[in-house]
Amino acid sequence: MSKIEHPADIMMAKVEKMNDKVRKAAEYFGSGLYCSQAVLGAFCEDLGMDRETAFRVSCGLNSGVRCADICGAVTGAVLVISLKHGGSQSICNAMTEEFLACFKEKHGSVICRDILGCDISTPEGKAKAVDEGLFKNVCTDAVITAAQILSDKGY
Repeated sequence: MSKIEHPADIMMAKVEKMNDKVRKAAEYFGSGLYCSQAVLGAFCEDLGMDRETAFRVSCGLNSGVRCADICGAVTGAVLVISLKHGGSQSICNAMTEEFLACFKEKHGSVICRDILGCDISTPEGKAKAVDEGLFKNVCTDAVITAAQILSDKGY
């Protein structure tokens, strides 16, 4: 009889096979940083922003900007794109749209409550997310996806 693995163990096995930036984002999230902080923090230094500043500017973007709207992993990634391409609005917008399309292809949405299947801005939704391990599993996967897309695109 085979041993049934815990989803968190499966996720950590995936982390071991990732490139450095994707692994760093997953580790930051796993250490208690928010999704937005984890993604921006993994890429910021290569784009001229120190980690402490990155963690501070992205702190309020977690949990769908605290209202279960746009996913924090997505907003963290958009900040990465902006750091690299913010000098050109047209390039930044095009790269952001390309990122969003890739993320939607994997998760079906960029909206936190749609990705999680509950509205974590409500007490009931937050309780459901905690009880079902959604932060640990679904959110970790969203952070990994965002970081992988960025990495694949050369950030």
